[in-house]
Amino acid sequence: MFPSLENPGGRFPILGNAPRNMLRSRRMFCLRVIVLGGLLGLGAARADLIAPVKGAITNTAQKLDTLHDDLNVRMQRVTRSLDSFFKRPDAPEAISNSTARVRLGIKLKDADGASLQSAFNGKVAMPYAEERLHLFADNIKRGALPGAEDPTVRDDGVQVGARWWLLNRLRSHIHLEGGIRFHGIPDPFTQLEFEYERKLAGWVGRFTQDAFYYAKEGAGELTQVDLEREFRDKSFFRSTTAAQYTEETHGVEFEQTVFYAYPLPGRHRKVIPSASLFAHKCGPFLMDNYRVNVTYRTGFFRPWMVLELTPQIEFPRERDYTCTPSIVVALEFWFGSLPEDK
Repeated sequence: MFPSLENPGGRFPILGNAPRNMLRSRRMFCLRVIVLGGLLGLGAARADLIAPVKGAITNTAQKLDTLHDDLNVRMQRVTRSLDSFFKRPDAPEAISNSTARVRLGIKLKDADGASLQSAFNGKVAMPYAEERLHLFADNIKRGALPGAEDPTVRDDGVQVGARWWLLNRLRSHIHLEGGIRFHGIPDPFTQLEFEYERKLAGWVGRFTQDAFYYAKEGAGELTQVDLEREFRDKSFFRSTTAAQYTEETHGVEFEQTVFYAYPLPGRHRKVIPSASLFAHKCGPFLMDNYRVNVTYRTGFFRPWMVLELTPQIEFPRERDYTCTPSIVVALEFWFGSLPEDK
């Protein structure tokens, strides 16, 4: 038998390997204990980090819900106080809730940077007035083209007023609005709107004619024709053709918009692709803008909050029809009725 590297003597086993193997086993055991302890410690630390985060989110949600409920109760209390003036002795006690929507957004546009957008629209339901009277507070300009990106009144004005239904039948509706815009000197305004609706083979056609007047800006009119349909999968198509004339516009302004709202699984989730073109006629007929966008709407954090993302591409005449991308990120806050009720 020849000597080997494992047994140089070649005759007897190497007794010194046994203590060495035992030492190696102990080292491996200690290493495993250290690694296991480290993993357990890391898991405990991670749990300690996750628990406060979850707790903070829960506390924030509870605080927001409390604030929302308090504001909603105050709004409904004002509604009932105003509505009690029209209550008849035989009227039922149950009345519908008023609705308010606040929309805050930020727009990032190529070459323009960021701009803030804010819109709110509150409606006080008056059911005891036989659905003939609503009170409102908003900053939405009367007579704006339906596809206007920011159809709010100038100078961050606030408008309050009332809407009366002069005619409210199955197909025909006439209502009159009157109110005051507050920003500096009060600016009275009024609007008369006629709407006629017709259904045919699953489609709905709607004709709307508005005539409005602002004391500071003068008179104007808006003519609008909508063709829409809701499909079995709850998707929704609409085509809107509109023309507008005011004392401040360049002749007659036109708009053609089509959009398709497709619902997605989940709370308030929709994808809404849209395409629009805008033009005006003051002598020659000129195209003002071409616009394509896709809006994604989804419930966000609370049932009464909706997140909206709208990437957009447009080709405005003022930029020689250069492709101009932008994106709008907006949050809607609902009081009273929820978005799915609208």
